[in-house]
Amino acid sequence: MGLHFLKTALSLPIPEHKEATEGYPYEEFQPDFVYLPAVDNRNNPLKGLLPIGTEVLKGTLLGTGVDDFPTYSSVSGRIVARKHMMMADGKVRECYEIANDKLSRWQLRPALPEAGKCSKEEILSAIKESGAVGFGGAGFPTYRKYNSNKPVEAIIVNAIECEPYLTTDYNYGRRNMGEVFMAIPYLLRLTGAKKVYVAVKKDRDELIEAVRTEMALPANKALPVSLKILPDRYPMGYERSLVRAILHKEYQALPIEVGCIVNNLYTVMALARRFVFGEVVADRCVTVSGEVSEPKDVVVPAGTLASDLINCAGGPKISHFKLVSGGPMCGSAHDSDYVLQAQCNGVLLFAPASVEPEPCWHCGKCIDNCPMGLQPVQIQMALKANNVDRLLKLNAAVCINCGLCSFVCPSKIDVSDNVQKAKALLMKQAPRQKGAK
Repeated sequence: MGLHFLKTALSLPIPEHKEATEGYPYEEFQPDFVYLPAVDNRNNPLKGLLPIGTEVLKGTLLGTGVDDFPTYSSVSGRIVARKHMMMADGKVRECYEIANDKLSRWQLRPALPEAGKCSKEEILSAIKESGAVGFGGAGFPTYRKYNSNKPVEAIIVNAIECEPYLTTDYNYGRRNMGEVFMAIPYLLRLTGAKKVYVAVKKDRDELIEAVRTEMALPANKALPVSLKILPDRYPMGYERSLVRAILHKEYQALPIEVGCIVNNLYTVMALARRFVFGEVVADRCVTVSGEVSEPKDVVVPAGTLASDLINCAGGPKISHFKLVSGGPMCGSAHDSDYVLQAQCNGVLLFAPASVEPEPCWHCGKCIDNCPMGLQPVQIQMALKANNVDRLLKLNAAVCINCGLCSFVCPSKIDVSDNVQKAKALLMKQAPRQKGAK
């Protein structure tokens, strides 16, 4: 894999479109109902499912899935039904329908003692129990990153938020930065890391000031924390870009290979709330923007319907629109309503675009701008030919779905979508190839 992309992909200007919500206070919103999965990510029923009619609190365990990973009620109220619902990831899952009493009555877990008095096992157990995932959009269970025997030299707190429109990390982080510094002593105790980097994009002045203010507090001065102000480049918020920019290291699959763990800012805050207050994951700050009357950042319970959030933002300004879960570069488009999952950080509403793609010019822009050094146009051709061997050689499975190839394509081809289809084809083929060995 060549390194020619370092001078292109990481310096490509991307319009941010954050002005409608950036710098404004976030609000809180309580829907009448929430919808939380009654199945795991393999579509198997959760273990220990609660019956319809059960009264629940915010934090009540609804059931456990793969590796006993928990699903919690995000509101207090009553389970009224089980329904199949479209989720933010585009999959239909059976869900609990919970009537929200809007009282936010908590079932708290025991808070941990101060970090120096905790065992590593206690901290890891609390991370798993928290239900925390990658809140930057990936949704990967956070405890798996920390459940490793590999040495950890550094932890990166990712507050870059390079997706257009999204401002949750900025607006929530600048007001709650203290939570990050609450979590850091526990993460240092667990991992033995020598350094913590808080990565913020330049021009995020209030977020930068919030980090500096916390670093200067007497209780935090001894913590090995550094603020890293990084250029306005896309996709700087991607793990590989951060590790490259801060540690000057490269890895094959995961940052732990070079002794690093990367966590989204909101994820670290969620861990702090479990460590210090006994709260499990229930709420999420979400940007609602685009063609809505009152764009805003809103803290809502997991399992809220996108339509409820749009109505909370004054409703749509246009009659025909597309819904996007997440950001416009990496998110997924929906034609109808869907349920927000914990990792969903944006609900965007756009006018449908009518674009007629032209034949590929073979200009190479998608190759020059791929942060993974892939050849998207070649992957597209191999997909059309259903050539799985070629897709494997082209390393299509490592695409990070940043959307740059589609963004730069002068022919307006949705290259990124075709690469995602290639990844899906490889995932389908993987069990067959494994069985053939």
